[in-house]
Amino acid sequence: MSVALDRVQPGLDDHTQLTRQPNHRSTPLWRHASDEAGLDPRIMQYIDAAGLTGLFKVREMEVDHALIMALVEWWHPETHTFHLPHGEMGITLQDIEVMLGVLVDGVPITGKTDLKWNLVCRDLLGDEPPVIPNTNRSTLAGARLKYTWLDERFTASPIADAGDKVVQQYACYHLLIRMGALLFMDKSADRVSVLALQFLNPINNVRQYSWGSVALAWLYRHLCSASKKDVM
Repeated sequence: MSVALDRVQPGLDDHTQLTRQPNHRSTPLWRHASDEAGLDPRIMQYIDAAGLTGLFKVREMEVDHALIMALVEWWHPETHTFHLPHGEMGITLQDIEVMLGVLVDGVPITGKTDLKWNLVCRDLLGDEPPVIPNTNRSTLAGARLKYTWLDERFTASPIADAGDKVVQQYACYHLLIRMGALLFMDKSADRVSVLALQFLNPINNVRQYSWGSVALAWLYRHLCSASKKDVM
């Protein structure tokens, strides 16, 4: 069963006991972004069609690195749970569904990792990033694209008479950025993976996939990797 973020009322039902909740760090999690990040309505119609509007209702929050490292120390890959002093605690598919507003029912996401990603970017983003072979200085290194290259092309809204193809390119950009920030996070601060682009073509087929499932699997994988004693 899918529960969209805008159809549930997360947070407190009764504020009589927790009177300081407005000043608590968890409060931004329960506030919805009313304007969907202020995006052009033409772009939002494609994001709505993709079924990923929930990603644009998640408030930006500062990453607490110390808290993450503390939790990693309690993570055990055998059970995919945190082994805390008071017992086990896990991250469930329902957590992903409610907090991020993404679909958890649908087709499993399995794709290719060896596509010509510069051509994929050309087809879905409207431009082909330059590639410098065998160097991390390349704008596109493998399947990882620099944010600066993307931002230079898509920061401004599409012109008033932009065609549907151009508007869809802007929608793909915004979906790619949100996916990189919320669904498929990693330690990189200046690049985003373009692997997800192959599932945005055509964009109205995006809602058939179980994005919540792949996001949870991604999170489990990285928590397991980070919990190894020799990982920095």
